[in-house]
Amino acid sequence: MTMFRKFLCSTLGVMLVATIFTLTSNAQSGVENAEETHLAPATIRTYQPSVRYTNSANYTLKANGVVVPVVKGFSDYDYAHFSMSEGPVTYELTILNTDKVHEYSISPKKLGIQAEKIEGRTITFTTQSDEYLIVTMNNRQTRMVIAADPMEKDVPASNGEGIFNVTSAPYHVVSSGTPATGVSTRTASIQQAINDASQYGTLQGGGKQGIVYVPAGTYYIGNLVLKSNTAVYMEPGATFIGTGKTVDYTEHWFKDSMGRPATWWISTAFQSENIRIYGRGTIDGNGQALHDDKTSNGKGMINNLVVPIATSNFVMDGILIRESSGWAVVTVRSNDLTFTNLKLFNSLGMGENDGIDICESQDVVVQNAIGISLDDPFSTKAWKADTDIASGKVPWPGNPEPVQNVLFKDTIAWTLCYGYKIGQGVMQDQSNIVFRNGVVYKAAVGFAIHHKYGTGIVSDVRFESMDVEDISGSNEDNSAWMTLFTVNGGNHGVGPIRGVTVKDITVRDAGESFAKIKGLEGAMITDLTFENVYMPGSNTPARTLQEMNFLNKEHYSGVTIKPVQNTEPLPLINLALHRPAVASSNDGIENTAPYVTDGNLTTRFGSKRGVDPGWIYVDLGETKKINEVRLYWEAAYGKSYRIQVADAPNQEANWSDVYSTTNGKGGLERITFNEVEARYVRMYGTVRATIYGYSIWEFEVYGPTQ
Repeated sequence: MTMFRKFLCSTLGVMLVATIFTLTSNAQSGVENAEETHLAPATIRTYQPSVRYTNSANYTLKANGVVVPVVKGFSDYDYAHFSMSEGPVTYELTILNTDKVHEYSISPKKLGIQAEKIEGRTITFTTQSDEYLIVTMNNRQTRMVIAADPMEKDVPASNGEGIFNVTSAPYHVVSSGTPATGVSTRTASIQQAINDASQYGTLQGGGKQGIVYVPAGTYYIGNLVLKSNTAVYMEPGATFIGTGKTVDYTEHWFKDSMGRPATWWISTAFQSENIRIYGRGTIDGNGQALHDDKTSNGKGMINNLVVPIATSNFVMDGILIRESSGWAVVTVRSNDLTFTNLKLFNSLGMGENDGIDICESQDVVVQNAIGISLDDPFSTKAWKADTDIASGKVPWPGNPEPVQNVLFKDTIAWTLCYGYKIGQGVMQDQSNIVFRNGVVYKAAVGFAIHHKYGTGIVSDVRFESMDVEDISGSNEDNSAWMTLFTVNGGNHGVGPIRGVTVKDITVRDAGESFAKIKGLEGAMITDLTFENVYMPGSNTPARTLQEMNFLNKEHYSGVTIKPVQNTEPLPLINLALHRPAVASSNDGIENTAPYVTDGNLTTRFGSKRGVDPGWIYVDLGETKKINEVRLYWEAAYGKSYRIQVADAPNQEANWSDVYSTTNGKGGLERITFNEVEARYVRMYGTVRATIYGYSIWEFEVYGPTQ
């Protein structure tokens, strides 16, 4: 299943001349107002959530008339998870604790899903196949995530030859709603089932796997190690949960930046092969509790939930990953890995909780996945042998390896950091990495190559059919739909970026700052192709880097833009460059006003937070003809402000307006006005867009003829 195919199917369905609406009374489907297509309405299979979870206080959901449990997730979203057969599904989504639906939006926006009916607190809408969706209603902070998977295939019998059911003899594992007792015994019994399944599969030969069958239930467990020729089937409703107690887990490495040991909760045996985790179960790290538990070591702990390490031919399908306190899924020095129908549901309030990180691995496919996390949901990395993650109490086996042949396809990212990223670690080469048909629901940076650590080469990278919906906030100084840049992080040296293709991109939000192509001396960024990049509000592809908002460019060459490439506009003379600047206030003891004219897009002015009005002016040295101001806002921008000019700045009466707005957008704002003569030019802010002050990277002034 691909999002493109599903979108095409939806479009063709709308075009059917014979489309009519029918009423169906099916016990499983129960569709009302279902759109007649070439397929009957989908059959819905719901799952009973673990007793650990409570129902959402925000939403209820029906799919084809079937009530689907909605689980309380985190402060930013609740979710519903179920499976469905092929065919259309009509949703009835109800928002609670309000009078009615005032507004709504459904993402991915490219699917064009609109409500067929809005009645009271309920919206009704239809998709033509299984989709992962994020719905906002009444601008409520807590969104609704709908995770509709395809119906399961290859469901094993619960008992029989080669089936090792953990609740049957000799294991007798009992589901428990509490982690208080029996954790070590339960863990040992499940591990024994894994060992027995591995032995069975290995003896059978020919790629046969013994199957560990995990029935629906709640299982608080410690560390597990998966072994060769083993499949772990998690029945719908089967839930592995971390205890939240550091004493129950093995320390594998130490995360320097967090000051905590880390555990590989469920990992593979070194030099293993032919392992599968599948079904519709949940792996819940209970990460916040583990992070905060200092009772046994005084530090707390973080967890990587699933770690395929030194393995090959590994498959994960249909699993819901929830609440890691470290990187959730980490592949390490492995090859031939496949992840499908993957739900990565992390908190947007806990740092360092990436979704899936492909580390030093080759031939990897991540397809049909949704990643929600404060940190990067989808990324690739490569490290040195002595990096903290690779050199802990249990070092990564073997030698450092490159990242090669990785495909991320049909994915949705929601994060406060980078939606899709190569880096920061590039201590080994990374090549042939493809991000295709991805949606950035919300991020500080849509997608990027962030070459921060190491001298490795990044080459042959493709970003294709990407859709950027919302760029909000910033990560360091980055708030953009795309960035490509190199940093000599930790003095580990620098390396080049070569051969990047950016094709068929829809940018609905360019960000609050500017895009970068920023190499370094000895680490050029070369051979870049941009094809069919549509910027916000434009129905024609961008023809220059400037149109794509790439305003920070250094040490790069070989740019091709398709289908049409225009000459980049000649640079005008910035009349404010290196001129004196004076501000109403500073957010600290340092005078930051000079930073707005220093020509450096990494330094900024900031006025005192929480104070209106706030202003800053530039002295051009003499009276000059001007007709344009460019403000490069940091995230704390002006919602309402004026551009003013004066011949003498000492009296308010001397200032006159040449421009005013009550709808500032942030990012780069190019402000043009009728030609005037002035020596002093001021930004006078009256309403801040944030709780902070007014913050500007650069304040540029231009004239009509230079």
